[in-house]
Amino acid sequence: MNDKGYSWPEALLVLLLTSVIFGTLLPFATKMAMDLAQKKQAMFAARTAYQGVILHSTYGTVSGVEDVEETQFGWMIQGMSVCVSYTSFEKDIRTCYGI
Repeated sequence: MNDKGYSWPEALLVLLLTSVIFGTLLPFATKMAMDLAQKKQAMFAARTAYQGVILHSTYGTVSGVEDVEETQFGWMIQGMSVCVSYTSFEKDIRTCYGI
C-alpha cells in the first residue's frame, strides 16, 4: 500500500478491467453498430424498391433515385423485378426484388 491507500492488487484489477472494456466490449459494440447501420440501409433499399413499384404501376416510370440519410438509392424496373443500387461503407450494393 502506498501513501494514498492504493495497493498493487487494486491497480492490477483496474488495469484488467480497462483492458477487458477496451479490448473486447468496445470492438463488439462497434461491430454491432456497423451491422445495424447496414441493416438499416437494406431496409431503406427495400422501401425504395416498394415506392419504385408504386411509381411504375401508377405512372409507368421505369427508374428513379431517392436520397435517404445522405445515401442515394437508385431503382430500376427490369422485367418482372425492381433492382436497387446504393453505396454502403464504400461498397456498391445491388439488390433485386421480384414483382
